Amino acid sequence: MMSCYEKAKEIKNNLIKDGLIEEEVVIVNFSGGKDSTAMLLRMIELGEKIDYIIFADTNFEFPLLYEYINKISTLIGRKIEIVKPSSSFDSWRFGTLTKGKNKGDIRGFPQVLTPCYWMRESKVNAIENFGKKFKNKVNCLGIAFDETERVQKDKSLRYPLIEWGWTEEKCLDYLQEKGLINDLYKHFSRIGCWMCPKQSSYSRYMLWKHYPKLWGLFKIMESENLKDTNRTIWLKHSSHYEFQYKSGHIPKDNGKICFECKGVRKSFTKQTELNKEW
Repeated sequence: MMSCYEKAKEIKNNLIKDGLIEEEVVIVNFSGGKDSTAMLLRMIELGEKIDYIIFADTNFEFPLLYEYINKISTLIGRKIEIVKPSSSFDSWRFGTLTKGKNKGDIRGFPQVLTPCYWMRESKVNAIENFGKKFKNKVNCLGIAFDETERVQKDKSLRYPLIEWGWTEEKCLDYLQEKGLINDLYKHFSRIGCWMCPKQSSYSRYMLWKHYPKLWGLFKIMESENLKDTNRTIWLKHSSHYEFQYKSGHIPKDNGKICFECKGVRKSFTKQTELNKEW
């Protein structure tokens, strides 16, 4: 028996065949995280139509992420388009607020407890701008079956992992079998901007411990933000966290996946050849 998605796909294909609607342009949104990577590779395995693979670059990605993107691109023999925000981060953080009681004040860094304007500009808007050239398109998003609360009711969006019933754990197992887990999962449960004000306490600790150059850059940004807005970027000054870490305090990781997990640790110590059929 066909699933609801398969039935809808058959109807749509018939409409395209009859010339009643234009053929869809299929865009796969690839972040380099476990879910979107599993989605991309599985779609290729299934022989699904993929017109574009895009990566929305915030300009604050870990260097390892760019290496991983190149690795996956080489592995699948496909170009991964890198889309960029239309404006710079500095034009936003040094720009002024245009409305509200603080109108005219310097905007500063995105705040911990409010929506992130840089997420909107560098991810959401950049992806939307890329798709504007296509009249009939579908964006494939790597949202896992256990994150259905993130699903949006939009006909131009597709969620292959949810269609397949693939959970985050299933995505991890799938990548483990191929020896293709992103090395950033050695240190982080979630992958995002290294300077993100909303990152977890554990991610902040791992940034300090393993990426001292980026931590130093963050401190410069923090000083600028204090000068311009009288606010720290995180809830407390970085010196507070540094003192804790040097005193031996290690925050607990509230995420589901990191190198401390036995399954992930095993995948990084296991020598696995790349699947030649790619």
